[in-house]
Amino acid sequence: MLPVVLFVLLAGVYLSTYSGRIESGDTLSLFDAADSLAFYGDDLLDGSASVNMPPPGLNTDLFPLARANVEPLHVFLSSVLVRTAGHLPGVGSVHAAWLLNVLVSAAAAVTLFFYALTLGYGDKTAVLGALLFGLATIVWPYSKTFFREPLSLWMILLAAWLLERWRQTNYRSILLFAACLLALVGAFLSKEAVILAAPTLALIAAPALPVGDKTVRRLAILAFGAAGVGLGILALGAVFAGTINFEPFYTWIGGLLRRSPSAVATMHVALHTYLLSIGGSIWATSPVLLLAAPGMVYMFRRGHYRYIGAALLALLSFALGYAVFRGNHWFGGLSWPPRFLLPVVPFLMLVVLPALERLLQQGRSRWLLASVALLAIYSLWVQLSGVMLEWGAYTAALPPESGGLSEWGGGLNAVPYLRWVVIPALWGQTPLDFAWARVNQPWWPVLCMALIAVSGWLLIRFWRGTGRAIRLPGLWAAALPVALAAVMYAGLRLLDGDPLYAPPTRDVLAGLQPILEAESAPGDVLLLSSNTYEPFFLNEGLLTVPRVVSLPDQPGEQPSPEQPPEVVSDNPDALLTRGSIALIYNLAASRERLWLLADSGPWLPWSVRPVERFLSAHYYPVREIAPDPAVRLIEYSTVDAPNPLDFRGPEHLAGLVYGDTLRLAGFDLPAGMVYAAGDVLPVSFYWQADRTPEQDYIVAWFVVDESGIPAVQGMDSQPGGGFERTSAWRPGLPIWDNRALRLPEDLSPGSYRLWVRLYFWDSGEIRLLPVTAGESVETTTGVLPVNIEVRS
Repeated sequence: MLPVVLFVLLAGVYLSTYSGRIESGDTLSLFDAADSLAFYGDDLLDGSASVNMPPPGLNTDLFPLARANVEPLHVFLSSVLVRTAGHLPGVGSVHAAWLLNVLVSAAAAVTLFFYALTLGYGDKTAVLGALLFGLATIVWPYSKTFFREPLSLWMILLAAWLLERWRQTNYRSILLFAACLLALVGAFLSKEAVILAAPTLALIAAPALPVGDKTVRRLAILAFGAAGVGLGILALGAVFAGTINFEPFYTWIGGLLRRSPSAVATMHVALHTYLLSIGGSIWATSPVLLLAAPGMVYMFRRGHYRYIGAALLALLSFALGYAVFRGNHWFGGLSWPPRFLLPVVPFLMLVVLPALERLLQQGRSRWLLASVALLAIYSLWVQLSGVMLEWGAYTAALPPESGGLSEWGGGLNAVPYLRWVVIPALWGQTPLDFAWARVNQPWWPVLCMALIAVSGWLLIRFWRGTGRAIRLPGLWAAALPVALAAVMYAGLRLLDGDPLYAPPTRDVLAGLQPILEAESAPGDVLLLSSNTYEPFFLNEGLLTVPRVVSLPDQPGEQPSPEQPPEVVSDNPDALLTRGSIALIYNLAASRERLWLLADSGPWLPWSVRPVERFLSAHYYPVREIAPDPAVRLIEYSTVDAPNPLDFRGPEHLAGLVYGDTLRLAGFDLPAGMVYAAGDVLPVSFYWQADRTPEQDYIVAWFVVDESGIPAVQGMDSQPGGGFERTSAWRPGLPIWDNRALRLPEDLSPGSYRLWVRLYFWDSGEIRLLPVTAGESVETTTGVLPVNIEVRS
């Protein structure tokens, strides 16, 4: 019962500070891979393609997208949560996936509890160690993220515990050996950095050395001395960084490691930050781990050297490994330091346990209790600073000289800029980074407090008792996990409408999804013209068809009337990133149509709409579904249109003149003149103007049977998909105008003609432009000199 209570208590605390915020590009990519695995069975980065563009070049895959290329365990476990959310009404995919580290962190604390019992510590020591591990170290801030480190921590800790148990059986238990192998595989599949834990795990599993106690003690003293010398060098380097020239030292070390002096200098900074800095070291961000120092002393006196060595090996292996191999990325981006040393925390906590045990045995020493209590409170303060606000709020509050960098030296080494100094000053000024606060749902923390209160009461009962495990009916043991599951589900339901993922047009987008599913076929793709609606589809878009692919904000787009675009050009290709163009071409090459969801339109006259402009220039718009001006769904046929930059005329001449200035000189039928019912009929009109028209004319066109009755009408729009306004035409300059329509499924076989009209709106009335040359009907409708055959 006690492990269950611990798990529920910690999960309740983590839920109360749960955010559900995509904190970085790394976690966005991880989630996208999990989402793809849940719904498509692959790891393609579709919903995050805006920041994970595939490399430019020809790609003949059905979905020519970048892959996650990460260890699969984190992706697999979170995909289970995503898939579950897909079957629970009102639960968002991102919201569900961000529960993973809540559960993993609580499970890691319970594993540490069992580990402590295996090492012979009492229940109270194990409980206190697990609570400090879960609440007074950086495990808590990382419980609200989607980073892989918490899962890696748990898998490594689980492997270490099972190896310890296997060693205690004198390596006789086959079952434990198999469990060890599974845990090691799990650790490797969570993050390959488990290799850095190999020396620690090997030491834990190794048999006792066949030497005397004095020899072991001397070896331990030598190891401590070497570690002390290394830390001393780091400390001197930090103290005298401004007065001593370390370049010769960096050059010498660089020669040994085959690295440049600047790379060695970066390693020096990383090691100092990981191990000694007052704002980023493992001790600074988890102060309670300072109790490892007296814990090691107690272990040393008892001759228990194994876990002293294991903790130091873990610390040095991870610190050196990441400092040497991560280069300029040693900090870990927008994260809470030291992100990469998170798997070291449980091993340091294992050597804290002797200090806690001694504290519990000598509880009458008030000064000792007060000192440890103050250290624990301070450690809690640091963790609260890590969970209260979005981490980006800290970098935004730093002075200009920081450059907005999380790894800025001032924030890691100067007291006024420490995270737990700066962030509390922002409380009350900056919104809390809690999901329930974001959606104004006070019931969430109420439910969490109820869980914490019940499990806390049970722990107090245990603490005031004999120290043995809580013994309650099995119904209670089952009720707590069920209550936790109910709170998680109820809490996620309360997040419906989270402004991080629900735009003002959320209801319109939700109503569009059934239309898309009904109109699409397997393999279809929905391109997002920008990343405006990307969060909605990541969290609430449960489409299996079409597959949503986001595109980045394009350099040719104008963000606002006041802010000019980065690129201004009449060439639509110049308005898109190179990667976007390659992706669109590759997608179009392997399917008959593309869907585009545009978040702007003609109602924003300053908006350039580069993606829509590009598609209208190279392919054929078939139809538009626009339930809202800011939600425009456009279907494109991917038949290649004439290149507007080629110096060539149309394949067919039309000879139509509208009014006294507009000429429909010719047209192309790229799919030929024979079709079946249900086919898409694309056509490219070739326009010219003798002089610039005064009006912006709209083109209407029809497929008409032999009796002159229109069988189907194409989409009315200004030429060029609406981007070639006739009032801006230059005399004599040809304009290609690509259009398409879908023939009805029940269209009778026979011969059909194409009719074309031009009109404009005048005070709410349609004004047709007369046909003054070429074949026409009633002088207002031009007839193309071609017959379209529809066969059965």
